[in-house]
Amino acid sequence: MKRIMLFLLSVAATVAAVAQTLNVEVGSVTYQFPAAEAGEMVYADGTSLTILNKVFTLSDVMRMYVDASEVEAATVSVEYSGTQATVKVAGDIAQYVDATVSGAHVSIAQSDAVADEITYSLSGTSSDGEFYMTGSYKTTVELRGLSLTNATPVYSGAAVCIMDGKRVALSVKSGTTNTLTDCSSPSTALAQKSALYCKGHLELKGKGSLTVNGRYAHGVKSAEYMTLKNAEIVIASAVKDGLSCDEYFLMESGSLSISGVGDDGIQCDLDGTASTGELTDHDGEDSGNIYINGGTLDITTTAAGAKCIKADSTLVVNDGVLTLNASGAVDTSDSSDPSYVTALRAGKVVINGGSITALVKGTAGRGIAAWDIETNGGSLEITNSAAPTTLSSDVKSAKGLKALNIALNAGTITISMTGNAGKGISAGSGTQSSSGGGGWGGWGGGRPDGGGGGMGGGSTWTNIQGSYTQGKADGTGPTLTVSTTGSAYSSSSAKAIKAICAVVLYGGTTEVSTKTSGAEGLESKSGVTIAGGMHYFKCYDDCINSAGKIIFDGGVTVCYGYGNDSVDSNAGTAGAVTIGNGAVFAYSTKGAPEEGIDCDNNSYIQITGTGIGISAGAAQGGGSSSSTISNAKQGYAFYTSTVSYQPNRYYTLADANGNNLVTYSVEASCSSSLSLFTATGMVKGSKYNVKYSTTAPTDATTAWHGLYLGSSHVGTTSVISTLSAK
Repeated sequence: MKRIMLFLLSVAATVAAVAQTLNVEVGSVTYQFPAAEAGEMVYADGTSLTILNKVFTLSDVMRMYVDASEVEAATVSVEYSGTQATVKVAGDIAQYVDATVSGAHVSIAQSDAVADEITYSLSGTSSDGEFYMTGSYKTTVELRGLSLTNATPVYSGAAVCIMDGKRVALSVKSGTTNTLTDCSSPSTALAQKSALYCKGHLELKGKGSLTVNGRYAHGVKSAEYMTLKNAEIVIASAVKDGLSCDEYFLMESGSLSISGVGDDGIQCDLDGTASTGELTDHDGEDSGNIYINGGTLDITTTAAGAKCIKADSTLVVNDGVLTLNASGAVDTSDSSDPSYVTALRAGKVVINGGSITALVKGTAGRGIAAWDIETNGGSLEITNSAAPTTLSSDVKSAKGLKALNIALNAGTITISMTGNAGKGISAGSGTQSSSGGGGWGGWGGGRPDGGGGGMGGGSTWTNIQGSYTQGKADGTGPTLTVSTTGSAYSSSSAKAIKAICAVVLYGGTTEVSTKTSGAEGLESKSGVTIAGGMHYFKCYDDCINSAGKIIFDGGVTVCYGYGNDSVDSNAGTAGAVTIGNGAVFAYSTKGAPEEGIDCDNNSYIQITGTGIGISAGAAQGGGSSSSTISNAKQGYAFYTSTVSYQPNRYYTLADANGNNLVTYSVEASCSSSLSLFTATGMVKGSKYNVKYSTTAPTDATTAWHGLYLGSSHVGTTSVISTLSAK
């Protein structure tokens, strides 16, 4: 007792002389009080000492000393060194912090009475240590050059485990490199969910780098929402998801790299039973949404059925650069509901900006799978080489985009499918009422990435749902490029755009190419309407095929079929192919019996506007049985003699005075035995002719893949001397 009394008198004298720090050392924990602020130190009953409301049991105090060290207010510093850790607690918060150290395993109990935020600063290296903290008030954890592996857990199997249900800001300090690795085989009592775990909402920030290795479960996990700003986060490995959270995930900036994971790259789940949807400033939000507002993401997944990014509800990309690599087998753990590897998967995917590059290699993999897909800007590039497979006698093939509803409003979208039976875009759902091609339309037990075999060519469909639209009513829209090079697999052929539902193209530009038997450019089981935009199809099989009507009521469409019909409607009724106010040039170079426009009977063609329609190809069956279009709004002519079209020649349909109505050219030789001509200004009973020259028009107001509109170009060599318009 006498020794303690003498020490306290000495401290008082030192404080009087110069400002110093009073250090109270309890094991590996040092509580640091600015001596000038220590105030009255209460020494009671020879067993306890109270400083700034922090009560010490004297038997626990190893020593007390005064030095000139500086103390950062409201801060707890933890320094790891091999098998040991030391903790320093600022005196102003000492009463709210109880620290326990076992080797390099540190546990912090933060009092519920704390009223101000405490910062925990972690640094140093240990191959067998951890940081475990409990509390109920928002806090900050700083990583200042920390390399921490939890080999033999004491408090939790995580490297950093923050059992605080409030906001936790984890700041990776500028210029520092940090690594967290959890225990690979903790006891059941100490089993953890991730290498870095937060019970509350985790805000990852700072301008340093953090590498995480999740050897037992996830890499990074928060039980509530998670945000990322500025920091460089690398999840180098994880047994389960790389990054997992509830409520919502928001990335504002920084970089996130994920690889070596056993499940999804990023997964966000709804915490409750009903979504709040997106809320203002995300205050109180429990949506299951993911928001990418900026930064760089590089994610690779290889596990069966894994998703690079997966949101329970809506995934929104507003900005940022995303590089996504998805490969792996089909997950058949639930035989009734197989799951396929996917780059982006959510209930709804909305792309407003940014740049997304997706490389898909997994069996029957998808680029984007959702109930709804909407693009309003940005750049999306999907390269899918995934091979098809057969499950329960049903063909499962790769998809670029797969959704019930697809609205491509704007942006640059490029989809390349190289696997057999691949579908660039797959939209809609329905019930196949007759066999023929491996049924389609199922959604895998309600999962957006499920279902999807081949659609039988001879099948009929009922209970059709969904929609596919491209562009907006004002004619603006995306730049869409879709190509397929794969062959057929079993009963399923490759397709560029495949829809059970109706298709409406309002605007934008489309360039579609296919190269193998059965590979159609655009197929709809309901109907196709082109209302605007510029569209080009170069396809081995039908460029546009529909069980319903095909309507050209706006825009400019060029269809070049070289292995089948160019435009083919099976509606079997008047208006099966309708030329309204749009322009269409459709030709097939295959030869008999493939046509430029095939709708079973020429009388099914309708001309309801003052657009342009040029077709070239062979005649088949009823296709040439009628050369009459009833109630045509403008003049037209069918020409049934053979015309031999050659590339590098520019053919002009002109009136008797030589006025150009339209000029067109073909990419390859085309022998046409049934040709349709109708163009703005054609009048019933008037005469027209077709001549060609070898010079391309230079004054066309619109030039699109061999179709030239608004030109004064005049042909010089006669092809058809007299066409009588009906």
